[in-house]
Amino acid sequence: MQKTILNQINITNIMAISVDGKIASHASESTSERNKIGMLCSADFERLKQAVALNDCVFISSKSIEVEKGAFRVSKNSEKGTEPEWIVFTLSGTCNFSHPFWGQKEIPKSLFHVVDFNINSNPDLSIKEIIIKNEKITFYKGNISGLIEYLVKNKKTKYGLLGGGKLNASFWEQNLVNNLLLTLSPMLFGKFDLPSLVSSSHLLLKKLKCEGIAQLGDFIFIDYKVL
Repeated sequence: MQKTILNQINITNIMAISVDGKIASHASESTSERNKIGMLCSADFERLKQAVALNDCVFISSKSIEVEKGAFRVSKNSEKGTEPEWIVFTLSGTCNFSHPFWGQKEIPKSLFHVVDFNINSNPDLSIKEIIIKNEKITFYKGNISGLIEYLVKNKKTKYGLLGGGKLNASFWEQNLVNNLLLTLSPMLFGKFDLPSLVSSSHLLLKKLKCEGIAQLGDFIFIDYKVL
């Protein structure tokens, strides 16, 4: 991909983790479950909404959206008063269209069948529109360079990355993450095979610059810039 396009984009990974770097106590844990065990708090959700409102698109895995009730609204927090496009990533090309997310009103929704995560691949993307639950859904198929090139051409350059861990890793491995907004929760899970912030199959060494720290009760909110 041309450096001019990569220089135009900004990707912010927004996550809450335990002290030992876990994002959940089991693989299919929902936000409501995290709230019940004390992994999340209301201040964390407000921080998440404010961060997402600054972006043109949300990147999230099909597995992550599957365990949630749906997308949350952020137009009141947005300068433009609009909702970002929620792009659901899938490696299989399929998802559960019976999920309430796909029927949510006034939420721009897309499904991206990603076939290649190599940012240096020649851009490749096919686009079509489908109707699900009386809602118009954009269906993308191709590689990540094709998707990003298309989004940039349509003046969508800021992306909030909400994971899960494997999707996060795909972006970190390609050096595409610019910022990390981290909520450190007062939890310790211990079990080694729980979902992590970045679930990569190989070693990743990234240096981060701390640009802000805040604390509310036992929760710590950290803003990092990726060097």
